[in-house]
Amino acid sequence: MKLLSLRANKPSFHPIVFKDGINIIVGKQVAPLDENDGNTYNGVGKSLTLHLIHFCLGANKITSFAQKLPDWEFTLNFEIDGVKYDSTRSTNEQNKINFCGETLTVTVLRQKLLKLCFGISSNPKNMTWNTLFSRFVRRYRSCYSTFDSFVPKETDYSKILNNCYLLGIDTDLIISKKELREKQLAASATEKAIKKDPIFKQYYLGKNDAELDVADLEYRISELEKEISAFKVSNNYHELEKEADEKSYQKKALENRRVLISNYIKNIEESFKETAQVKEEKLLKIYEAANVEIPAMVKKNIDEVLQFHSNLLTTRNARLRKELNKQKAELQEIDDKINVLGQRMDELLDFLNSHGALEEYVALTKQLAALQNELNRIHEYQRILKTYKDTVLDIKANLIIQDKETQTYLDDEAEYLSELKNKYWTFAKRFYPKKRSGLVIKNNSGENTLRYTLEARIEDDSSDGVNEVRMFCFDFLLLICRKSKMSFIAHDSRLFANMDPRQRETLFRIVSETCPKENFQYICSINEDALLSFQSLMSDTEYEEIVTNNIILELNDDSPESKLLGIQIDIDLEDKNKSSDDIN
Repeated sequence: MKLLSLRANKPSFHPIVFKDGINIIVGKQVAPLDENDGNTYNGVGKSLTLHLIHFCLGANKITSFAQKLPDWEFTLNFEIDGVKYDSTRSTNEQNKINFCGETLTVTVLRQKLLKLCFGISSNPKNMTWNTLFSRFVRRYRSCYSTFDSFVPKETDYSKILNNCYLLGIDTDLIISKKELREKQLAASATEKAIKKDPIFKQYYLGKNDAELDVADLEYRISELEKEISAFKVSNNYHELEKEADEKSYQKKALENRRVLISNYIKNIEESFKETAQVKEEKLLKIYEAANVEIPAMVKKNIDEVLQFHSNLLTTRNARLRKELNKQKAELQEIDDKINVLGQRMDELLDFLNSHGALEEYVALTKQLAALQNELNRIHEYQRILKTYKDTVLDIKANLIIQDKETQTYLDDEAEYLSELKNKYWTFAKRFYPKKRSGLVIKNNSGENTLRYTLEARIEDDSSDGVNEVRMFCFDFLLLICRKSKMSFIAHDSRLFANMDPRQRETLFRIVSETCPKENFQYICSINEDALLSFQSLMSDTEYEEIVTNNIILELNDDSPESKLLGIQIDIDLEDKNKSSDDIN
């Protein structure tokens, strides 16, 4: 992809026509010596150019455009493999883009451009049009913090995946390790869940033996199933149970009555044993013992008294015999009733012993279900524990296998990787001949999502200017690898801000030498003082050929008309609330 032009539907806009090689957009200050006029290089539209390129090529919605630039349309013309394309996007309706006369959604355009520029039809997660294209056009302030900061809030995994793809390093190994690491994290989550479950924890920690618990439950279930199988449900169980209770009460009452009558009969029979004859002496002794004096006039002879007593006993015995017969008859009646009640009770108890109430049956089935659920739960625990342990072992084994495969790959590709390292080293040495520098590509065997360790180094790269040089060298390496249809990179003036004049001079010499040979474009926005800072380091002819002849647009701060949009307006280019979505 090479850029041809950037235009707008408003006449105040300063169109940008890109050319082969170096393209410089300069921000000039009309009165640089007047420090109090409020004018600066910022706000003339240099950085806006890069945002507009992204905007036309499917970036996420820029809210400030809709608010501050209503009814504006921007059109980017570009070519890929000699075929020209154009993309027009309105600030009013940003969810649609006119691509070569066809209205497309932003999502569809991204997929189309992903195929055209990077040859990707089905992209893996974390590798998108925005993540790849951003590596050729750094636009946000945060993108100029480190060499691999192309997208705000991009994960380390996404950085490795996208950078390695553009460097021509195997990405399948990257994706495989990520998937394996996710399984490892899922296994870790399972372990945490196991430790939180109070029952499961007993087996996990070995305090309970699952095998013993299973054997005990299986036995109890078997016995309960036999009991339920032999269980007969009686619909009138409670009525029969009540009848049996009543019969038992009646029988006990009769038995108590029988005891009383039996004792009464015994007493009557004892009375019959008393002698029916009373001797005269005994009779007299009775009267004497009573100290009774019998007047002569009322005395009778002993025979008369004995006869009277005999008659009295006869009458008494007749009455007792009658009472005895009555009680024996009642006793027989009670015995008969007791026998009848006993037979009925035997029938009832036999039935009740062989049957049960419905709620008893339900209670038994509930008990069986509870035992079966407990058994199933332990079986599930055993399955989960086995799966967890097997998974952990498999993951460890696969990590080792993948580490070996990666190392084998790196060894097999040592020549290509050496070329990459040499290209980066060559660029870095142009800037800092005396500083150690190099590209580090190593196998990352740690338990993380990063398959490789990828670092672009320059000794003392934390110093002002060195970090920016490291960025440039890495970006230019991505371009020169030619793993895509991208034929340009673009940088904002932030890249040059901390560089010293010699670093700026070296950068422009590198792109001046490389772009014509490789048919590349190097697009940059830069402040005028940064350009002038290294003018003395070049001959007039060199400066003219490398810098002056490649200035495609000058933007001034003297009036709104001299700025890119041709109007005075403040726009939130960082759009901080949306910038994290660029990985989509």
